[in-house]
Amino acid sequence: MNTDEAAFKRIAIIGLGLIGGSLCLALRRTIPNVVLVGVDKNEVIEQARDKLDHVFTPDDFQQSLRSVDLVFLSTPIGAIIDYLPRVAAYIDHTTLVTDVGSTKAVIVETARRVMAGRGYFIGGHPMAGSERVGWQQANASLFENAAYVLTPAYSVPEKIRQDFVDLLRSVGARVIEMKAEAHDRLVAEVSHLPQLLAVALMNYVGRDDAEKEMRLQLAAGGLRDMTRIAESPFHLWQDILLTNKAAIKKSLSEFREQIAALEALVDGHALSTSFQQATETRQQIEK
Repeated sequence: MNTDEAAFKRIAIIGLGLIGGSLCLALRRTIPNVVLVGVDKNEVIEQARDKLDHVFTPDDFQQSLRSVDLVFLSTPIGAIIDYLPRVAAYIDHTTLVTDVGSTKAVIVETARRVMAGRGYFIGGHPMAGSERVGWQQANASLFENAAYVLTPAYSVPEKIRQDFVDLLRSVGARVIEMKAEAHDRLVAEVSHLPQLLAVALMNYVGRDDAEKEMRLQLAAGGLRDMTRIAESPFHLWQDILLTNKAAIKKSLSEFREQIAALEALVDGHALSTSFQQATETRQQIEK
């Protein structure tokens, strides 16, 4: 895509960690001449400078919003919520604002309250990432074939919505639209629950007793695969847990029933149906 064809010619990315940095690299590759504006701390800006046209720190972020067509809020959830009214105060009335937060209901409700008549907002959540964080982990291919959920806060002109969908598809994402509440309920099961289970399993295996070291030496591919995300830093998850608490507690409660059912069936052949069902469901994900 060349810049003349692009609907968004000047894009600001506030937060240049794994997701924001990957957006920067992916957009630079897809639309080479797009004007990219980055906002982050000085030490991050120094690492990312050669991929950006203009750089700003959070202290003067309002300058980054001058004449931009699109703003990505790529910070932790708490900072996204704090930024929204400040961004609304400085953008043009035609500017589209989006975010990459892992929960949506609180963010969308905040945007609905503070942004009406001050530009447009579409909530976003790229279902892509890693237990690694920071600009140095950014990858231009991160969004390829990844689900990217959109949760509009209110009515957005169809052309702007479609232009944004086309932009996301240009970096390889599979766009899915749904209500914010449905998103939060579903990601509690497929994203937030797995994170907590990985933490619990790793802490169980790593419990401090006489056999701890031997267990860790015996840990093979199965345990490694299931607990990779246990390395995710808590500061990235704190806001997620706080803003999706009810749905996460519900998924933990329902999963406890699965554990109880497995415990009752651990006697050899009785689990064959469960194994087959799990295999078939896993294969559907791969497809």
